[in-house]
Amino acid sequence: MMYRADHYSEMAQDLHQRERAIKAARGRILDAGGNVIADNRTVCTISVIYNQVTDREEVIRSLCSILELSEEPVRKKVEKRSSREIIKTNVDKETGDKIRALKLDGVKVDEDYKRYYPMGSLASKVLGFTGGDNQGIIGLEVKYEEVLKGINGTILTTTDARGIEQNGIGEKRKEPVEG
Repeated sequence: MMYRADHYSEMAQDLHQRERAIKAARGRILDAGGNVIADNRTVCTISVIYNQVTDREEVIRSLCSILELSEEPVRKKVEKRSSREIIKTNVDKETGDKIRALKLDGVKVDEDYKRYYPMGSLASKVLGFTGGDNQGIIGLEVKYEEVLKGINGTILTTTDARGIEQNGIGEKRKEPVEG
């Protein structure tokens, strides 16, 4: 079997590139007076990349303490040989920022959005609501899904043969577009 040089080049590129999704912020819904009646709150997803963690005990200790999680499940995820393990989702932004500030090797803090309604249940039957994936379920949320959902983006990074990110090499960030 004969392979062309571009085939091997493509295989090498696939081996050394990692993608992480950036979810788009869902569009706001305003009332006739311009008041926001449906908006987003920033939440974070905390994950670990096995090959990038340099001090597993520090990562386990820090994540358990800040996220108020028991050690056993966190240890299992930190010690699992996989490209990415999610430790916790829907973490408030302030907590995510605390973890990010520690600059722990191999710990990723990705921002996401959670829908909220500043006016509470006011007009809830008309507004509807979104599911856990931020997709419209009923009401205006589903009627205008195509307009409100936005366009997701990705973070593309380059890694060495061991899966360690190479800072600034081939890093490209495509920002999500707000709906």
